[in-house]
Amino acid sequence: MSSSAYVLRNHTPSPQEYHDIRKAAGLTPPPLEASIPALAASWVCYSAFEKSKIDTEEKPPVVAMGRVIGDGALFLQIVDIAVHPDHQRKGLGKEIMRNLVEYIDKHAPDAYVSLVAEPKGQKLYRQYGFEDCAPSLGMWRSERVKQYRAAKNAREDEAAPLVESRSS
Repeated sequence: MSSSAYVLRNHTPSPQEYHDIRKAAGLTPPPLEASIPALAASWVCYSAFEKSKIDTEEKPPVVAMGRVIGDGALFLQIVDIAVHPDHQRKGLGKEIMRNLVEYIDKHAPDAYVSLVAEPKGQKLYRQYGFEDCAPSLGMWRSERVKQYRAAKNAREDEAAPLVESRSS
């Protein structure tokens, strides 16, 4: 992370900030009302801010975040590693992961720590000791996420003929 450009803090974003950073990073945006108890249940959360905006704005925008949920002792899950596209490739994801792993190692050294990684994020997580869980298989269930993905795919399918006709 470019230490001169960003500040990382143990900070839980507001529900609106949480929604906005997830959406900007390409993750499914959560409903605001569900974000309140979800964020309150965070075991630890780190947020990154532009250093220049901390000095000039009362409430600078969160440009990256990551948090840990779980029981605080034996079972933890790293979630919401999200970096705004304008701030990607500057080491923020690595710095957030480093801080989360150090916090876990200090406060819950016996914990089983899991996460779900998209293919493009797997290289990052391996740097912090995470391994594929084969032969086990990670599984998920969320009607909200399924509906969001279906709507997003439908919008993309509708736009595809327009893009194709413009390129012809």
